[in-house]
Amino acid sequence: MVERIKAVVLAAGKSTRMKSGLSKVLHPILGKEIIRYLIGSLRECGLAEPDIVIVVGDNRAEIEKALGSGFLYARQQEQLGTAHALLSAASQVAAHDGSLLVLVGDNPFITAAERQRLSAAACTLISAVFPHDIPPFGRIVRDGQGRVERIVEEKDAGPAERCIREVNASIYLFDNRVVFPLLARIGNDNAKKEYYLTDIVSILRRDNLAVEAVVAEDRDIAIGINDRRDLQLAQEKFNRRNQERLMLENGVTILQPETVTVEHDVEVGRDTVIYPCTFLGAGTRVGKNCAIGPCACLRNVRIADGEKWDFVKKEG
Repeated sequence: MVERIKAVVLAAGKSTRMKSGLSKVLHPILGKEIIRYLIGSLRECGLAEPDIVIVVGDNRAEIEKALGSGFLYARQQEQLGTAHALLSAASQVAAHDGSLLVLVGDNPFITAAERQRLSAAACTLISAVFPHDIPPFGRIVRDGQGRVERIVEEKDAGPAERCIREVNASIYLFDNRVVFPLLARIGNDNAKKEYYLTDIVSILRRDNLAVEAVVAEDRDIAIGINDRRDLQLAQEKFNRRNQERLMLENGVTILQPETVTVEHDVEVGRDTVIYPCTFLGAGTRVGKNCAIGPCACLRNVRIADGEKWDFVKKEG
C-alpha cells in the first residue's frame, strides 16, 4: 500500500541574522533559492504541490512569487515558535489520516534518500552527530536504553546536556492523527517563551508512544541556513557537489576547481576542460570537447561541441 503523506514547510521566519530585507528562505545558493532545493527534494519523494503546505508570515507575497500558487499556504500571524507555526496549518492538514512530514524552509540539504529513512511511528525524526564544534541546536536526550526521551533546546540546556553531540535536524515524520491533538499541550515555559515543536517528543513519551531518531549520514543536514556564514558554506558544498557530478558522471576536467563556480542547472559534455577562474551560471549548456576559460563568465548560453571560450562574459 502506498504511504499517504503530506508535508508542512515552516517558512515564516524573518531574516534577522541574515541582516536582510529578503526572506531568509529566498536567498540563493548558486542561482537557486534555498526553499526551492527543499521543494525539489519533496518532489523527488513523490509529493505534488497540493500535498505541500507552506507556512508563511508577512513574506507570503515574495514566497508565492518564487514558488507559484499551486501550493497550499498557511499564515502564521505571530512568530510564537515552531509548534505554533505547525498549528497554523491545521485547517489544511489536521484531517489527513496518513503521515505528516514537517520541515523548516531554510534547510536545503534534505534529500529524498534521507527522507526515505524515516519510518512510520508516532514520531520519527532525523538527528545528526557532531564529533566537535556542536552547533547551537536542540540536543537529543536518550535514556539508558538508547531511546529518545526528549529534546532540549540549547538555551534551556544544562552543562551536561550541552555536551551531547547528537542534535535535532528539525525534520520530522509524524502520525498525523496523533500529532495535532497533542500540540495544544505544548507550553512556552522556556528561555525564549516560545511554543517549541520539539516539546512534543517528551509528551509522546509520557503517553507511551514511539519516538525514533535516525542519525543522518551527512551531518550538514542539521545545519540549515541561519546567517551569511552558513550561506557561504552551503555555496561551497553545493559547488563541490556540482563539480563532482560533472567530473565523475560527465567526464569533464576542471582545473583548479577552487577557482571555478558551477551553479545549478548546468550541463557540460564529455572531454570538455574547464580552466581556472571560470563561472558557469544557471542554464548554461556546454557541448563535448570544449575548452572554457580561463576567466570566462557564462550564464544561460549554449556552447557547441568543440568550441573554445576564454576571457568572455556572455549571457543568453
